[in-house]
Amino acid sequence: MSDSPLSPEEIRVAAAVHYDLGPEYSDAVVGSFLEKVDREIAARVDARLAAGREPAAPVAADSRRSTLMQGIAIGIGVSAVTAFVVGGNADERLHRMLWLLLVFIVLIGAAGAVRAGRRIRSREVNRARG
Repeated sequence: MSDSPLSPEEIRVAAAVHYDLGPEYSDAVVGSFLEKVDREIAARVDARLAAGREPAAPVAADSRRSTLMQGIAIGIGVSAVTAFVVGGNADERLHRMLWLLLVFIVLIGAAGAVRAGRRIRSREVNRARG
């Protein structure tokens, strides 16, 4: 931000000029200052928009995450069926099944939170692009 045309010194000078010149020049001093602020904001918005046109993350990373989540879901499903069918009495099998169901629910919640975060970030990026 050191290359900004609105340095703290310029802001102090504008305030001092406003104070020294009095009310008859107030509109001109404020107008000049607001024009500088407007140009600075426009330059920053243009810079952010230009930087935002490049993809933030490669598409392959999303594909890998999706594949990983599918693998986890399949693994939990197979484990649940195995725990229900194999070994122990009915109470033990039910206990194992409930624990696996709890883990599955937690993973579904985490996946939902990740997807919601991605949707929110994509909405913010789209809003910034205009």
